Amino acid sequence: MILANHFSQRSTFLAGILSLSAMVGGVQAQDRAKIEQQLTAQYAITTPTADNTDIVTYGAVLVLQKKGLVIGDASSNVPVANSYKDGQIRAGAAATISKISRFGIPGIPGIPSNPVSNTNTRTFVNGEKVYVTGIQSKNNQVIFSLISDAYQDVRYKGTLSFEFPKSVVNSGDVAAMQKVIGEVFTIDTSQQNADAGAQGGAAPAANTPAAAPAAPAAPAPPADPVLAPVAPPPPPPDQPAAPPPSIELGQSKDMVIAILGQPQKIAKVAGKEIYFYKDLKVTFKDNKVSDVQ
Repeated sequence: MILANHFSQRSTFLAGILSLSAMVGGVQAQDRAKIEQQLTAQYAITTPTADNTDIVTYGAVLVLQKKGLVIGDASSNVPVANSYKDGQIRAGAAATISKISRFGIPGIPGIPSNPVSNTNTRTFVNGEKVYVTGIQSKNNQVIFSLISDAYQDVRYKGTLSFEFPKSVVNSGDVAAMQKVIGEVFTIDTSQQNADAGAQGGAAPAANTPAAAPAAPAAPAPPADPVLAPVAPPPPPPDQPAAPPPSIELGQSKDMVIAILGQPQKIAKVAGKEIYFYKDLKVTFKDNKVSDVQ
């Protein structure tokens, strides 16, 4: 009976510990999800295609403020890991092995390279841009999954982890985390500002003083008087009018054109050619005038 009571008390104690651990684990999971949610709201996620060869939806554009980020070919199944601590980005072992393997040292395996570029990894420096494809809070770290634009038709991906004191993680102090993350990444807002300017135009400046009233304009000088047009003098009464042009039978086409000019229309009917003028119709047969109407 005593032994049975002992085992019963022990089982109750262990059950209590497991229940407390489950409660603590649940609270931590909720806190981590909240951290990830707040960071994702600050650093919008980019969605790549399944094979990481293209971007489906663009998120925040992150501009590197530190050099030394080493990330590998996006077609690789294992992303190259980096960490940030004490103001420096340090590449993981995979990146080091990749660099060493390029020298062909026996016994050092290499990461399979892209057949197009023959490039395993690329080192990014401050000023270059990447996109974040995921943010994870794990233990006392926040891990950014990254992907780049295409360089010679190859995109690069990798991770960068930020390590924080447990007190910061447990308290969910996202502001403190962002301060450290901001040492490495800033968000490029140039495109957002350009889009906003294109949609809404420039906003008016605040507290701009009203423009002073314009000074009255000086009176214009008096305009010159407008003179009535003078009619041309009539022709002399004894000057005979020019005779109208005359076309005679037997004249050639060239002679008619020299007198009347080019016809408005030409028609060919039953071996005859007819020139149409404004008030005259000249008929030719065998290139000679045969009728005038």
